[in-house]
Order: sequence, then structure tokens, then C-alpha cells
Amino acid sequence: MSEQRTVAPPEDELRAAIAAIKDKEPEFGISRVCAALRANNTTWQLSEKRVRKLMGSLGLVQANGEEKSQIAVPKSSIAPGDFVNALANGQIKVEYIDKVKGKGVFATRDFDKGTNVFEETPFAWYPRWDTVGMNYYKGSSRECQLCARDIERRSRVIRPVKCSRCAACFCSNLCKKEAESKFHQIECSKNNPNFVHLADTCYELDWGAPMCSARAIERVLMEFEQGIEQGKRAWESLKAFTTMRVDAMDMRRKGASWFLYEEEYEKRWKATYAQMQASLCPPPPACGLTQFDKIPKKIRDEMFSYDEWLNLIGKYSLNDQNGGLYLLQSCFNHNCDPNCVVVHPNDGMYRAIIQTLRPIKAGEEMTITYVNPRDGVSERKQALYDWYMFDCQCNRCKDEVNSQSDK
Repeated sequence: MSEQRTVAPPEDELRAAIAAIKDKEPEFGISRVCAALRANNTTWQLSEKRVRKLMGSLGLVQANGEEKSQIAVPKSSIAPGDFVNALANGQIKVEYIDKVKGKGVFATRDFDKGTNVFEETPFAWYPRWDTVGMNYYKGSSRECQLCARDIERRSRVIRPVKCSRCAACFCSNLCKKEAESKFHQIECSKNNPNFVHLADTCYELDWGAPMCSARAIERVLMEFEQGIEQGKRAWESLKAFTTMRVDAMDMRRKGASWFLYEEEYEKRWKATYAQMQASLCPPPPACGLTQFDKIPKKIRDEMFSYDEWLNLIGKYSLNDQNGGLYLLQSCFNHNCDPNCVVVHPNDGMYRAIIQTLRPIKAGEEMTITYVNPRDGVSERKQALYDWYMFDCQCNRCKDEVNSQSDK
């Protein structure tokens, strides 16, 4: 009887197989992962050295060789400046809790049910494609280019204004001024025709993450126009959002089937990255930016690197609130029985208000829900694990899991 032939597995398949094993058996170390790989794939030729190297690339082995018990989790930090007091007048505070939960929001005074704690505009925002017309990004006169409110429907009560250079329409001078200070000066189709190519790609893919990521970069560039220190604070604020590279997230979500998607996804990331660079690094002279070359080289190189593009898309996936990245709202942790809710005033999705759902005592953590609270415990826990990278252990989940096991 001839011996079974062994082959070295392709790297993408091996990475996916390792991720699947660690996802199912998080306590397995390098040796046990290697043994499981050999047992599951008898034709594979494997060395422990190669498995160790790939586990390191997945964040499962620390620099000192010490093994981790689970796949790397998202990271976050607290943004610089006094933005909390500026928005909430000292009624709340943001504190770092631990490596698993990251930061959290705590009440500094008692709140009654139904209290509007604060209202916030996003650091960066791009409306979801299913909430605007197909010509929105081409300067449609139907929606406001800042807040995406329906101008046609509200034409009797508002006086829309247009960009003096392109066809972009705004529902008020205030929206126009805010848009120009954050992104429109760079996005204007007359100033920057290349930006439309990025929007075309994202619209065809029904994918909003690169658009919001690009607007986040634009926001930082516009802040640098106001001064180096202001630009640095904006950059640090963007970096403070909970972050995990999108490739690491998708690999974890897809598990053993990741190798089936990797090539297609990478094409999307690289295509949108190239289009972002073509339109923003640097923006065309017609955009009128004068401080781009004065941005510290270290920041500029990082901001426009491919690694940071993957971080930004992952950042959007973890922090997205109806298309936006909100500095303070994103600090709220999840609970399946939350004491706060995010609401959007008027008929837009741009501004966000945090409202209490029940009385809250000073010192109590304030939480929102990241998923539909009407879903069952299994659906909620799976959605949180897939999209936010954690296993929910809130009291409601524990009670419902225990109730199921008692039946």
C-alpha cells in the first residue's frame, strides 16, 4: 500500500483553519492547534514553527512567545480634549474600564427617565445608501448634502442653498457652512472630480464604510487647515475610536471559509484605497487646502497607509451609528437591557441624542444596545460576537441562557 502524499497547505487556508480552531477551542496552545490541524487535514505537511508564525499574525501569540487564549480583541482609547464636558456639561464622564470592555460612560449625577443627556454631531458621517436617492453623491437637489434630510418634501418650510461651484444642495446656510468646514470643500465635484470614482464604486457595492472613512480623513485635513495643534487633536480623536483591522474582523467572522472570500474582499479594499489616495493624497489644488504639506510626516504617512485604511474601515464597522462616527456616543458600552437609547431628531439621521430609558443614579454606567433587543438570546449573542467581537455576558443574557438550560 502506497503512502499518502502530503502537501504544504496554502497560507490562506492554513490561516483560516487556525482561526476556526481557536474560535472553537480558545484554550488551545500552539502544540494542540498543530495537532488539531494534522488530525483534521491528514494530507497537510505542517511544522510547529509555521503554525506559530501564523498564529502570531492572527494576534494569538504575543511578542515574547506567550500564547493568548483568544483571538485579538478590538482596542480603544479616550480621545484628547474636553469634548465630554463640552457636549454634556459635566453630567457624565468617560473612563477606561479594562482591555475587554475598553472605555465606558458613567453618570456624574442622577437622571430621571426620558432625560436628553446630550446631543452630538458626528466626527464623520455618510448616509446609508438605502436612505438617499441614487444621485445623492452626485450633488442631487433632493437631499441635503450634510444631514441628508429630504429637501423636496420640506421645500415649503425651508430655503435650500446650493454650493457656488457644483450642484450640491443644502437645507440651510448652517448645513452648508458645516459641510464646507468638514468635507465639502474637498469633495466638491468641481474641485475634486476623482472623488466621484470612489463614490461610484461604493454605491455599486452598496458599501458605506469607505465613504465614511474618507470623510473622516477629510475632517482631519480640514482641521489641520485651522492649525497644526487642532489637526493633531482631530487625528488623535479619530484614532481613539474602537479599532480592529477589517481583514482581521472578516477572517474571524468567516472562520474556516475565509479563504473563499479573501481575494474578493482584498480587491475591494485595494480598489477603494487607490481611489481614496487619488482624491485625497493630496486633494487637488482647486480644493484650496494650504496646510497639507505642513502636516507632520509621521501623521501623514500613517493616515494614508494601506494599514490605516483597513483600520478605518474596521473602525466604521465597530462604531457605525446610522452611518456616522460619534466621539461620545461611541464610548457607550452595550447591554441587552440598556438604560439609554440613541435617538435622531427631526427627519434626519445626522444629529444623535442620548436619552435615558429609566432613572439612573450617579456613578452608574450608562449603556445602549448594539443589536435588536427584541431578538432572542442566541441571535443577540451571535450578532454581537460576529459584528462587535465579544461574547455578551450581561445579566439579561445570563438569565435567559440559564432559563434555557433549565428547560
